[in-house]
Amino acid sequence: MTKTDVKTIAFSDADFKSSVLDSARHLGCRVLHSTTDDVQIEPSNEKLSLITQTETWHFTTALKVSNTVYQAVCQGNQVSVKGLQNERISHFQADNLVEINQNDLAVALACFIERGYEHLDAMTLALAWLTQQARGAGAEWPTDRRWFPTTSFEDDHQLADDSAFAPIRKELFTLYPVVDSIEWLTLVLEQGVTTAQLRVKDANDKNLKTKIQQAIALGQEYGAQVFINDYWQLAIELGAYGVHLGQEDIEVADLTTIQKAGLRLGISTHGYFEIMRAFNIKPSYIALGHIFPTVTKDMPSQPQGLTRLEKYVKLIDGAHPTVAIGGINAERLPTVKATDVDSVALVTAITRADDPKAATRSLLKAVQQGACNAVVC
Repeated sequence: MTKTDVKTIAFSDADFKSSVLDSARHLGCRVLHSTTDDVQIEPSNEKLSLITQTETWHFTTALKVSNTVYQAVCQGNQVSVKGLQNERISHFQADNLVEINQNDLAVALACFIERGYEHLDAMTLALAWLTQQARGAGAEWPTDRRWFPTTSFEDDHQLADDSAFAPIRKELFTLYPVVDSIEWLTLVLEQGVTTAQLRVKDANDKNLKTKIQQAIALGQEYGAQVFINDYWQLAIELGAYGVHLGQEDIEVADLTTIQKAGLRLGISTHGYFEIMRAFNIKPSYIALGHIFPTVTKDMPSQPQGLTRLEKYVKLIDGAHPTVAIGGINAERLPTVKATDVDSVALVTAITRADDPKAATRSLLKAVQQGACNAVVC
């Protein structure tokens, strides 16, 4: 890390004390006393310790977030944190952190926000980093899942069965086109693709049920793993191989019914909070995105980039198959593959190719010869 990569964070209270001020350098941050810097740590006037059920504190930064409220609770050998932002309650359960200090958490949270992470991801990382240090595992960037908190939203669906969703066949999880029509699905399967997804964006399409039926039949004909995006009720009714759901979808879908029906489940994620949230569900695979800017879908999140992708892959560490998706083309493929992700997305590399059939065969060959797989959407 170069000198220019180091972020400066200030605390305005001259009496501010924290045991992790020096450790912040491992995150590329320096924390010092100042009243003029753009980013400041401002503990609440009550100087609360965050170790009882009723104590709360406020973290304010001029960079992105203001007046986000947290409540921390210590019970036995566990620390839990509730966050309230935009009228939504998030939960962070740090099972390996036995106590928490307000100022330490403020420093950690400020560092990860200054490194460019939005608030939910920053808190997830902050608790992981503090847990890692408390367990004597150093102050480097946290990558070991043992130190990460369990994350969820207040109203998250609770699975009746704690078992995992049915697994995919990883030997078939190679090139993974995400297409919007039966014509494109037929084309890629004819070229030898063994995993694909049908994503029909128009929920009012009068032929939606027929298209899903046809997609399922094509998967059976070619012996392929065909996932249906979003329409889980029809997927269950018609006997689909699997469904793919976004973060908003898993809040309304009946995950227990999907699981009992034996369908495989893929889940989209866009950062640390959502990855740890996905672990609660034990899906068949986890999609990591979007890695680069994409033109195929309006995304509320920012592009993740290769550095973050590599960190996500290390965090998941083979517990679930992974697929990188969003804005990846043939030129970017080698650098994405170098992160050790299981699957790689090359957006529009087939549907906008001059010769889609040849492009599919070429990409399939390249993936099968490589160390990981590729999703094309």
